[in-house]
Amino acid sequence: MKVGQGDIAFKGDAAKLFPLLAAAYPGGTLSTTESLDTVTEEIKSLYAQFQMESEFFGRPARVNAGIRYEETEVESVADQSRPVDVLWTADNDFQILTSDSSSLSGSGSYDHLLPNFDFQVDVTDNIVARTSFSTTIGRTAYTNLFASTEVNAPNRPSALGGQVTAKLNNPELAPLESNNFDISLEWYYDDASYLSVGYFDKKVKNFIGNSSYDGNLFDLRDPASGEAGTRSGDALDIIADLGIDQSEANLFSLVALIDANGGDVAAARAEFEGLLVGGALPQSEVDRILGAYDVVSDANDPELVFAISQLINNNEGNIDGIEIAWQHFFGETGFGFQANYTMVNGDVGLDPGSNPYEEQFALLGLSDTANLTAIYEKYGFSARLAYNWRDTFLSESNVGGDRSGIYVEDFGQYDLNISYDINEQLAVSFEGINLTGEDQRIYHRVPEQVYYVYELSPRYQLGVRYKF
Repeated sequence: MKVGQGDIAFKGDAAKLFPLLAAAYPGGTLSTTESLDTVTEEIKSLYAQFQMESEFFGRPARVNAGIRYEETEVESVADQSRPVDVLWTADNDFQILTSDSSSLSGSGSYDHLLPNFDFQVDVTDNIVARTSFSTTIGRTAYTNLFASTEVNAPNRPSALGGQVTAKLNNPELAPLESNNFDISLEWYYDDASYLSVGYFDKKVKNFIGNSSYDGNLFDLRDPASGEAGTRSGDALDIIADLGIDQSEANLFSLVALIDANGGDVAAARAEFEGLLVGGALPQSEVDRILGAYDVVSDANDPELVFAISQLINNNEGNIDGIEIAWQHFFGETGFGFQANYTMVNGDVGLDPGSNPYEEQFALLGLSDTANLTAIYEKYGFSARLAYNWRDTFLSESNVGGDRSGIYVEDFGQYDLNISYDINEQLAVSFEGINLTGEDQRIYHRVPEQVYYVYELSPRYQLGVRYKF
């Protein structure tokens, strides 16, 4: 399937691929650490509400006001297999060895006072004006509150520029807090027809970001540091003396031979030199050594330094936009339509050309949306044919080693819903989703850098409903 100029995509059955890949790893599993995470939230709240109908400049008006107070306590516990050592199995292949489960825990708490005020006035008999202000919260995903630690194996020897990363969640994360202002004007020009336009503004704080720092975790040591006094340091000295390529294969082979010779560096060097052909280690010898030996960190190796990323509340943003909606029915024919368009702006965007070593904060999920629906409602029939469209939006930021943004490309689909009330108790329905089978495309920094392509097909559903 062609997904972009010069790109080739491959399809496979994940259920069949997994056992093939798992067989190459100790224990037949691709995972080095496992955890069972439990998050408990205890929420206490009080609220009061007030409602009043009166007049405003001689026109009917209504007021709804309320206030809510909440206290939340969070307890997070993880039973996690504990990383105990680093296993170097080949030139640039590493694994994190684990032992039996150990318990990690964390806690957090927060409280909020959440007011809400709505005012509505009938400007004329057919025109209604509304305005509202509220403070709301959006709790973070439970997965962000886990106490477990995600530790990744090095991607290559650190002596040759390899990186090793870890991720900490954060049970102390506070929810998003938003101050919301909305104003709208609605014109009801017929019994089932109206036109409305509204403006919204949201000032949001406590967006989740990443705090990055270097540090050691679980007292793990680095068998490929290249520091003086270590096996990898001795191996680098030999490579420099011999004037050969400072490659992962040569480094691993020499460290493995030092181990095989009981730590005798001279003997390992002599054996290694005897294997060289034309100043290079033949691939057959590389394969033999990596197949015969694994290297485990020892007490002489320095602590393994992780680039640790931890979730924190550290950013604010402002979102505003305009919503336009129109519903119209053509007299008593039963035919009509609904249309709406939402334009959204955010004050913090992502720069696709940014430095790949620097993290960026950006507002996720913001895009214009539009919907157009043809309607028929009469004689017990209800039919709706809708076209739903969403513009390109940023779904993730700071993904992978180059800290790319992940974008979901603009996407539109047709959906159909038909139902018929046979009598007051019995109804049948038919639903078709994505009738034309539109595919979806996701990319990294630029559209040419394809990330995922989803081949989607129409979905159909038949239903029968009976009311007793």
